[in-house]
Amino acid sequence: MAFETIGETLRQARLNKKISLDELQQITKIQKRYLEAIDNDDFDQLPGKFYVRAFIRQYAEAVGEDGDHLVDVFDGKSKLSAGEVVARPEPETVSGSRKAMHQEEANPSKFWTSLPVILLGLVALAIITVVGYMTWQDRKSDPIIDTTATSVSVDGAITQTTSSTKKERESSSSTSTTTTSTTQEEKKMAITAGEDTGSTIAVNVTDAKKPVTLEFAATNRIWIGVLVDNAYVYQGTLAANETQSTQLPETATNATIRLGAASNATVKINGEEIPVNPGANNQNPKNVTLTLQYAE
Repeated sequence: MAFETIGETLRQARLNKKISLDELQQITKIQKRYLEAIDNDDFDQLPGKFYVRAFIRQYAEAVGEDGDHLVDVFDGKSKLSAGEVVARPEPETVSGSRKAMHQEEANPSKFWTSLPVILLGLVALAIITVVGYMTWQDRKSDPIIDTTATSVSVDGAITQTTSSTKKERESSSSTSTTTTSTTQEEKKMAITAGEDTGSTIAVNVTDAKKPVTLEFAATNRIWIGVLVDNAYVYQGTLAANETQSTQLPETATNATIRLGAASNATVKINGEEIPVNPGANNQNPKNVTLTLQYAE
Protein backbone atom coordinates (compact mmCIF):
# COMPACT_ATOMS: atom_id res chain seq x y z
CA MET A 1 0.00 0.00 0.00
CA ALA A 2 1.57 3.35 -1.01
CA PHE A 3 1.08 6.37 1.29
CA GLU A 4 0.75 9.93 0.09
CA THR A 5 1.35 11.88 3.34
CA ILE A 6 3.88 12.06 6.17
CA GLY A 7 1.23 11.31 8.78
CA GLU A 8 0.03 8.14 7.00
CA THR A 9 3.60 6.90 6.66
CA LEU A 10 4.50 7.44 10.33
CA ARG A 11 1.19 6.14 11.64
CA GLN A 12 1.43 2.89 9.66
CA ALA A 13 5.07 2.37 10.68
CA ARG A 14 3.97 2.77 14.33
CA LEU A 15 1.18 0.21 13.87
CA ASN A 16 3.57 -2.21 12.19
CA LYS A 17 5.73 -2.08 15.33
CA LYS A 18 2.60 -2.41 17.52
CA ILE A 19 3.35 0.84 19.41
CA SER A 20 0.41 2.75 20.85
CA LEU A 21 0.31 6.56 21.08
CA ASP A 22 0.70 6.35 24.88
CA GLU A 23 3.84 4.22 24.49
CA LEU A 24 5.19 6.56 21.81
CA GLN A 25 4.64 9.52 24.14
CA GLN A 26 6.82 7.80 26.78
CA ILE A 27 9.55 7.07 24.20
CA THR A 28 9.72 10.52 22.54
CA LYS A 29 8.57 12.73 25.47
CA ILE A 30 6.20 14.44 22.98
CA GLN A 31 2.65 15.17 24.18
CA LYS A 32 0.05 12.73 22.88
CA ARG A 33 -2.05 15.48 21.27
CA TYR A 34 0.92 16.54 19.14
CA LEU A 35 1.51 12.90 18.08
CA GLU A 36 -2.17 12.64 17.08
CA ALA A 37 -1.84 15.87 15.08
CA ILE A 38 1.15 14.40 13.18
CA ASP A 39 -0.82 11.17 12.47
CA ASN A 40 -3.58 13.34 10.96
CA ASP A 41 -1.14 15.64 9.07
CA ASP A 42 -2.58 18.52 11.13
CA PHE A 43 0.73 20.33 11.56
CA ASP A 44 -0.97 23.66 12.39
CA GLN A 45 -1.70 22.25 15.88
CA LEU A 46 2.06 22.17 16.64
CA PRO A 47 3.84 25.24 18.13
CA GLY A 48 5.78 26.11 14.96
CA LYS A 49 7.76 24.75 12.00
CA PHE A 50 10.89 24.36 14.14
CA TYR A 51 9.05 21.94 16.44
CA VAL A 52 7.22 20.25 13.52
CA ARG A 53 10.59 19.23 12.06
CA ALA A 54 11.98 18.19 15.46
CA PHE A 55 8.87 16.12 16.34
CA ILE A 56 8.81 14.42 12.90
CA ARG A 57 12.46 13.34 13.38
CA GLN A 58 11.77 12.01 16.91
CA TYR A 59 8.61 10.17 15.77
CA ALA A 60 10.42 8.67 12.75
CA GLU A 61 13.41 7.52 14.82
CA ALA A 62 11.08 5.75 17.29
CA VAL A 63 9.24 3.80 14.54
CA GLY A 64 12.24 3.05 12.29
CA GLU A 65 11.64 5.61 9.52
CA ASP A 66 14.02 8.06 7.85
CA GLY A 67 13.33 11.29 9.74
CA ASP A 68 15.58 13.51 7.54
CA HIS A 69 13.78 12.31 4.40
CA LEU A 70 10.35 13.03 5.92
CA VAL A 71 11.49 16.52 6.98
CA ASP A 72 12.62 17.14 3.38
CA VAL A 73 9.15 16.03 2.27
CA PHE A 74 7.58 18.49 4.76
CA ASP A 75 9.83 21.29 3.39
CA GLY A 76 8.90 20.37 -0.20
CA LYS A 77 12.45 19.29 -1.07
CA SER A 78 11.56 15.65 -1.67
CA LYS A 79 8.65 13.28 -2.29
CA LEU A 80 7.51 10.20 -0.43
CA SER A 81 8.81 6.86 -1.71
CA ALA A 82 6.37 4.82 -3.79
CA GLY A 83 7.34 1.66 -1.86
CA GLU A 84 4.69 -0.41 -0.16
CA VAL A 85 4.18 -0.71 3.60
CA VAL A 86 2.20 -3.57 5.08
CA ALA A 87 -0.88 -2.16 6.80
CA ARG A 88 -1.73 -3.45 10.25
CA PRO A 89 -4.75 -2.69 12.44
CA GLU A 90 -4.68 -0.44 15.51
CA PRO A 91 -3.52 -2.24 18.70
CA GLU A 92 -6.56 -3.39 20.67
CA THR A 93 -7.20 -1.87 24.13
CA VAL A 94 -8.21 -4.50 26.63
CA SER A 95 -10.19 -3.19 29.64
CA GLY A 96 -8.70 -5.22 32.48
CA SER A 97 -6.53 -8.35 32.51
CA ARG A 98 -7.76 -11.95 32.72
CA LYS A 99 -6.01 -12.25 36.09
CA ALA A 100 -7.98 -9.29 37.48
CA MET A 101 -11.25 -10.75 36.09
CA HIS A 102 -10.45 -14.10 37.70
CA GLN A 103 -9.69 -12.42 41.02
CA GLU A 104 -13.01 -10.58 40.93
CA GLU A 105 -14.87 -13.87 40.36
CA ALA A 106 -12.95 -15.59 43.18
CA ASN A 107 -13.46 -12.83 45.78
CA PRO A 108 -15.49 -14.07 48.81
CA SER A 109 -18.32 -12.06 50.34
CA LYS A 110 -17.45 -8.78 52.06
CA PHE A 111 -18.65 -10.05 55.47
CA TRP A 112 -16.23 -12.98 55.61
CA THR A 113 -13.40 -10.83 54.29
CA SER A 114 -13.89 -8.17 56.98
CA LEU A 115 -14.55 -10.65 59.86
CA PRO A 116 -10.88 -10.80 61.06
CA VAL A 117 -10.74 -6.98 61.16
CA ILE A 118 -13.93 -6.85 63.25
CA LEU A 119 -12.57 -9.41 65.72
CA LEU A 120 -9.27 -7.52 66.07
CA GLY A 121 -11.19 -4.32 66.69
CA LEU A 122 -13.26 -5.94 69.47
CA VAL A 123 -10.10 -7.32 71.15
CA ALA A 124 -8.42 -3.89 71.01
CA LEU A 125 -11.53 -2.25 72.51
CA ALA A 126 -11.57 -4.77 75.38
CA ILE A 127 -7.88 -4.13 76.15
CA ILE A 128 -8.37 -0.34 76.15
CA THR A 129 -11.36 -0.68 78.50
CA VAL A 130 -9.44 -2.84 81.01
CA VAL A 131 -6.38 -0.56 81.00
CA GLY A 132 -8.58 2.50 81.48
CA TYR A 133 -10.44 0.93 84.39
CA MET A 134 -7.19 -0.11 86.14
CA THR A 135 -5.74 3.39 85.71
CA TRP A 136 -8.86 4.94 87.22
CA GLN A 137 -8.68 2.57 90.21
CA ASP A 138 -5.02 3.45 90.83
CA ARG A 139 -5.71 7.18 90.80
CA LYS A 140 -8.68 6.73 93.12
CA SER A 141 -6.73 4.70 95.72
CA ASP A 142 -3.46 6.75 95.62
CA PRO A 143 -3.98 10.44 94.65
CA ILE A 144 -1.09 12.03 92.89
CA ILE A 145 -1.44 15.34 94.80
CA ASP A 146 -1.15 15.20 98.59
CA THR A 147 -3.40 18.00 99.88
CA THR A 148 -1.87 17.91 103.39
CA ALA A 149 1.68 18.38 102.15
CA THR A 150 0.58 21.16 99.82
CA SER A 151 -0.87 23.23 102.67
CA VAL A 152 2.53 23.44 104.43
CA SER A 153 4.99 26.31 103.83
CA VAL A 154 2.75 28.30 101.50
CA ASP A 155 4.91 31.43 101.65
CA GLY A 156 8.01 29.52 100.49
CA ALA A 157 6.14 27.95 97.57
CA ILE A 158 4.92 31.32 96.34
CA THR A 159 8.45 32.76 96.45
CA GLN A 160 9.88 29.77 94.54
CA THR A 161 7.18 29.95 91.86
CA THR A 162 7.77 33.66 91.32
CA SER A 163 11.52 33.11 90.89
CA SER A 164 10.94 30.24 88.45
CA THR A 165 8.49 32.29 86.36
CA LYS A 166 11.02 35.14 86.07
CA LYS A 167 13.73 32.75 84.83
CA GLU A 168 11.35 31.27 82.22
CA ARG A 169 10.51 34.75 80.90
CA GLU A 170 14.21 35.64 80.63
CA SER A 171 14.91 32.35 78.81
CA SER A 172 11.97 32.93 76.41
CA SER A 173 13.18 36.48 75.66
CA SER A 174 16.71 35.20 74.94
CA THR A 175 15.39 32.47 72.59
CA SER A 176 13.21 35.01 70.75
CA THR A 177 16.19 37.35 70.25
CA THR A 178 18.35 34.48 68.88
CA THR A 179 15.60 33.36 66.45
CA THR A 180 15.14 36.93 65.14
CA SER A 181 18.90 37.30 64.60
CA THR A 182 19.08 33.96 62.74
CA THR A 183 16.15 34.94 60.48
CA GLN A 184 17.80 38.26 59.61
CA GLU A 185 21.01 36.45 58.62
CA GLU A 186 19.26 34.15 56.08
CA LYS A 187 20.74 34.61 52.64
CA LYS A 188 18.63 35.99 49.79
CA MET A 189 18.40 34.13 46.48
CA ALA A 190 20.63 35.62 43.76
CA ILE A 191 20.20 35.33 39.95
CA THR A 192 23.15 35.92 37.61
CA ALA A 193 22.82 35.83 33.80
CA GLY A 194 25.72 34.77 31.59
CA GLU A 195 26.44 35.57 27.94
CA ASP A 196 23.36 35.76 25.67
CA THR A 197 24.08 34.22 22.24
CA GLY A 198 20.59 34.90 20.91
CA SER A 199 19.60 31.22 20.91
CA THR A 200 20.91 30.33 24.39
CA ILE A 201 21.57 32.04 27.70
CA ALA A 202 23.06 30.58 30.88
CA VAL A 203 21.58 31.63 34.24
CA ASN A 204 23.12 30.82 37.64
CA VAL A 205 20.80 30.75 40.71
CA THR A 206 22.33 30.65 44.21
CA ASP A 207 20.77 30.28 47.68
CA ALA A 208 17.47 29.03 46.20
CA LYS A 209 14.86 27.70 48.61
CA LYS A 210 13.16 24.35 47.97
CA PRO A 211 10.84 23.66 46.28
CA VAL A 212 11.86 25.72 43.23
CA THR A 213 8.80 27.03 41.33
CA LEU A 214 8.96 28.31 37.73
CA GLU A 215 6.25 30.80 36.66
CA PHE A 216 5.47 31.67 33.02
CA ALA A 217 3.45 34.65 31.72
CA ALA A 218 2.75 34.94 27.96
CA THR A 219 2.49 38.28 26.16
CA ASN A 220 1.66 36.39 22.95
CA ARG A 221 1.10 32.74 21.97
CA ILE A 222 4.17 30.63 22.87
CA TRP A 223 5.24 27.02 23.41
CA ILE A 224 7.28 26.34 26.58
CA GLY A 225 9.07 23.15 27.67
CA VAL A 226 11.11 22.40 30.83
CA LEU A 227 13.65 19.55 30.89
CA VAL A 228 15.46 18.00 33.86
CA ASP A 229 18.02 15.27 33.09
CA ASN A 230 16.98 15.42 29.38
CA ALA A 231 13.33 14.53 30.21
CA TYR A 232 10.38 16.91 30.01
CA VAL A 233 8.83 17.73 33.40
CA TYR A 234 6.54 20.34 31.78
CA GLN A 235 5.52 21.37 28.27
CA GLY A 236 2.57 23.30 26.93
CA THR A 237 1.34 26.18 24.75
CA LEU A 238 0.25 29.43 26.42
CA ALA A 239 -2.12 31.93 24.81
CA ALA A 240 -1.64 35.68 25.12
CA ASN A 241 -2.00 36.93 28.75
CA GLU A 242 -2.10 33.32 30.03
CA THR A 243 0.03 32.25 33.03
CA GLN A 244 1.24 28.82 34.14
CA SER A 245 3.63 27.42 36.78
CA THR A 246 5.50 24.18 37.55
CA GLN A 247 7.76 22.88 40.32
CA LEU A 248 11.20 21.35 39.71
CA PRO A 249 12.19 18.10 41.46
CA GLU A 250 13.92 18.87 44.78
CA THR A 251 17.03 16.97 43.62
CA ALA A 252 17.43 19.00 40.41
CA THR A 253 20.69 20.95 40.13
CA ASN A 254 20.30 21.79 36.43
CA ALA A 255 17.30 22.52 34.19
CA THR A 256 16.68 23.76 30.64
CA ILE A 257 13.76 26.03 29.68
CA ARG A 258 12.88 25.93 25.95
CA LEU A 259 10.94 28.93 24.59
CA GLY A 260 9.29 28.83 21.16
CA ALA A 261 9.62 32.61 20.80
CA ALA A 262 11.88 34.23 23.39
CA SER A 263 10.21 37.66 23.52
CA ASN A 264 6.69 36.27 23.99
CA ALA A 265 7.12 35.24 27.63
CA THR A 266 8.52 36.28 30.99
CA VAL A 267 9.91 33.64 33.35
CA LYS A 268 10.20 33.83 37.15
CA ILE A 269 11.90 31.50 39.63
CA ASN A 270 10.49 31.60 43.18
CA GLY A 271 8.94 34.98 42.34
CA GLU A 272 12.14 36.53 40.88
CA GLU A 273 12.29 37.29 37.13
CA ILE A 274 14.93 35.54 34.99
CA PRO A 275 16.46 37.74 32.24
CA VAL A 276 15.69 35.30 29.41
CA ASN A 277 15.89 37.92 26.64
CA PRO A 278 17.53 41.11 27.96
CA GLY A 279 17.20 44.15 25.68
CA ALA A 280 16.07 42.34 22.51
CA ASN A 281 12.95 41.51 20.48
CA ASN A 282 13.61 37.86 19.64
CA GLN A 283 10.87 35.74 18.01
CA ASN A 284 13.20 32.75 17.51
CA PRO A 285 13.42 29.66 19.77
CA LYS A 286 15.71 30.00 22.76
CA ASN A 287 17.14 27.72 25.46
CA VAL A 288 17.66 29.01 29.02
CA THR A 289 20.03 26.74 30.96
CA LEU A 290 19.67 26.98 34.74
CA THR A 291 22.32 26.01 37.28
CA LEU A 292 20.81 25.73 40.78
CA GLN A 293 22.54 26.03 44.17
CA TYR A 294 20.28 25.69 47.20
CA ALA A 295 20.40 27.56 50.49
CA GLU A 296 22.03 25.65 53.36
